[in-house]
Amino acid sequence: MRSRQLGIVLGSLVALSLAGCANSTSQNWTPQGWVPPAGVALPFRARVAVEPDPNMPSLQMAGNDWTYPDSQLMQQAALNVFHRVFTDAGPAASVQDPTITVVLKGSSLLNPTLAEYYATATATFFSGANTYAAPIAVLQGSGRASQPDYVRGGFLMAYEAAFAQLASRMLADPNLVSHLRGETRP
Repeated sequence: MRSRQLGIVLGSLVALSLAGCANSTSQNWTPQGWVPPAGVALPFRARVAVEPDPNMPSLQMAGNDWTYPDSQLMQQAALNVFHRVFTDAGPAASVQDPTITVVLKGSSLLNPTLAEYYATATATFFSGANTYAAPIAVLQGSGRASQPDYVRGGFLMAYEAAFAQLASRMLADPNLVSHLRGETRP
């Protein structure tokens, strides 16, 4: 009993210290080898609203007794990447008259034996703010990160890698680029 309590306390201290590190390093983290498609200068001038799919579970479980806020980490990773890619990106409630709205859905997985984090992100793109209209595109990206076991920063980095891949695909799609430039409106 005493060793379990000590493990919980130590785990909490490690998680808090790593959460601070993850937040400071994830803002400067750039996926290795990521460059925008040819002819695309960053930041791309567009207003992009980002919101998680309301049907995505907010908590996921890794191991027998450790949960993490999957939806929140996914959205934060998307914003970390999209802030570097677009001139104006933010949660849907904070972006006025968005050029496009991106509805996010993701899944993540931890392999504790290898200390590897995996994330898959699906982005459904809507012209403007109307997420009830037919989507203009659906793209998917996947990412992987290596971190010590059971840290939220590992999931954040894996999702960032997935969104960097997704951003490359997005900026290489002529239809999406046309919508982002405001050439095509709903």
